[in-house]
Amino acid sequence: MDYHLARNGQQLGVFAEEEIQPGIATGRFLPDDLCWSEGMADWKPLSTKFSAPATPSPPPFSAAAAAPFNPYAAPQSNIISAAMLPRLKLASRGARLGAAIIDTLIILLVITVPVVIGVVLMGQAEKAGGNDVPVAAVACFAVAGLATLGLLVWNAVWLTKYGQTIAKRMLKIRVVTFPDGQNAGFVKAFLLRAVVNAIINQFVPLYGIVDACFIFREDQRCLHDLIADTTVVECEPGA
Repeated sequence: MDYHLARNGQQLGVFAEEEIQPGIATGRFLPDDLCWSEGMADWKPLSTKFSAPATPSPPPFSAAAAAPFNPYAAPQSNIISAAMLPRLKLASRGARLGAAIIDTLIILLVITVPVVIGVVLMGQAEKAGGNDVPVAAVACFAVAGLATLGLLVWNAVWLTKYGQTIAKRMLKIRVVTFPDGQNAGFVKAFLLRAVVNAIINQFVPLYGIVDACFIFREDQRCLHDLIADTTVVECEPGA
């Protein structure tokens, strides 16, 4: 099994399990270095996964370590910074904004345009004194409905398989799980990140603005990323 090691918020690299125990014995790795591997819910000190050497060297003095334990102190959160993400390059804010704009334009093109044409045709028929809905208008509404369904299925399949909408594929960025960078799948990439987020946006005032502003966090994760436990990264070369 491979482990990602970090010290003082900086990645040390990825090391095989067989390297770590000797590394602790020689002082290459410290017992309080953080480690993470696939299947672990959070980063843990090496001392919780590997035994310390028989004759450890005395650790450097630390005021925090010397302070007595306070059972009433507030719990400390283990925040994973962007620098600790294993082998991931976050997508730029500009690329994410561009993908959102392109996806919106695609929706307007394939859905709004047929609906507008259908409404215009109905208006013209009404002015002409007709009581029936024109066949052409019905066809436009049918095209809009089929386009909505088709676009929904298309994005659902692509998000499930590749972590991409049409626009994200064009800009070579994708949705992955946080922090391990794995395929997010249907539940996280589509159901939680898109559908649930859209439902919340319909009922919570200003939610869309607040969601977008979260992009300025250090890890660039919006509210829908936090809901789905995902992030957006650049595609690897050749992917």
